[in-house]
Amino acid sequence: MIRVMCENCDQIHQRAISALPYSRRETIENRHERLIALLVTGHTDASAARQLGVSRRTVTYMLRSMMDELGINNRFQLGIAVGARHDGHRT
Repeated sequence: MIRVMCENCDQIHQRAISALPYSRRETIENRHERLIALLVTGHTDASAARQLGVSRRTVTYMLRSMMDELGINNRFQLGIAVGARHDGHRT
């Protein structure tokens, strides 16, 4: 599971940091994907927030929103769910 989450981290990270900060036209799903890509590659909530051009509180809200949507309670479970989803998209 960890290997799947970390695979291609450099490529994901480069896409995430090369994208412009948040824009109103960007979908929530795209913002969540960019946040996940940053966190998987080792960014803290604060550094991910800087990369996305949002506050740390917004990052916390985004993570909570994803957890609520998936019906899970913590970041570990979120990581497993995201990894499983990512693995499912590759097949």
